[in-house]
Formats: sequence, C-alpha cells, structure tokens
Amino acid sequence: MRVSFVCRSFAELTKFELYEILHLRSLVFVVGQKITAEPEVDGDDPSYHHLMGRDEDHRIVAAARLGLEREPVKVGRVGVRTELQHRGIGGQLMQAVHESIGDRPAEMHAQAYLESWYASLGWQREGENFLEAEIDHVRMVRGSPSRSLRHGG
Repeated sequence: MRVSFVCRSFAELTKFELYEILHLRSLVFVVGQKITAEPEVDGDDPSYHHLMGRDEDHRIVAAARLGLEREPVKVGRVGVRTELQHRGIGGQLMQAVHESIGDRPAEMHAQAYLESWYASLGWQREGENFLEAEIDHVRMVRGSPSRSLRHGG
C-alpha cells in the first residue's frame, strides 16, 4: 500500500485532520496498546508539526508529531493504524520523518521492542531502558542530539 505524506504545523491543521490524528493515536495507543497511564492528548500538540500519511481513500493511516522548532528535533507519537501494521507503512512513515527533519539531529523515546527496527532505519540507542506510560522505552537518537528528552513524545 502506498501512502502519501504531508507535514503541517498545528495551526495549519483542519479540524477534521486534527480529529483524524487524535482518533488514530487513540486507536493505536489507547485501544491497541492499552496505554492509559498518561493522557494521549497531553497538551503538547500545538507546539508540534504533524506528519500525516493518507491512503488511496484519503484516510489518515499513519502519523507522527515532530518538534521541528527544537534542537534536536523531537520525534514522537509515531503510529500506524493497527490493522495496517506490518505492511511497510511504518517504514514509509519513518522515511517521511527523515525527509521532514533532513540532516538535523533528532531524538525519540521508542518502545523498547521496536529498538532493532528503528536501528535498521539509522537510529541508535542512547542510555538504559526506562518506563514511560508503564511501557519499556529506550531513548534513540539520529545525528548528534545536544539535549535529552524530558517528556514523552
């Protein structure tokens, strides 16, 4: 399945796009992964750009949020619709993330079970595993980040 991507600031999102992004994240993280230890809508979305991947029917099927105004760029909330996972869409999403951030240093809190997948895409582990939202995570970097993440992405 080929997905087309667009990245917009929060202010540029339509109400419907914002709804679709939040719905996707709710399906992936709250329903699919049972993450309820931290709110999915955490109040940080207005300070991020939002990368959206649409399928042929124009549904948002993949999304990530990017702190493009930060140094290093903060990548978070990387998600693909549960029923479409393991079909290459995550790789397409991460390629779009890389295109959006260019050669700037970046970091993310990745779920630990995905560490080898992110490593295959050029990300490197930094530090020990830690719990975030009661799930094992690892800090991953691309390039040379100058500061560490303080909150989830």
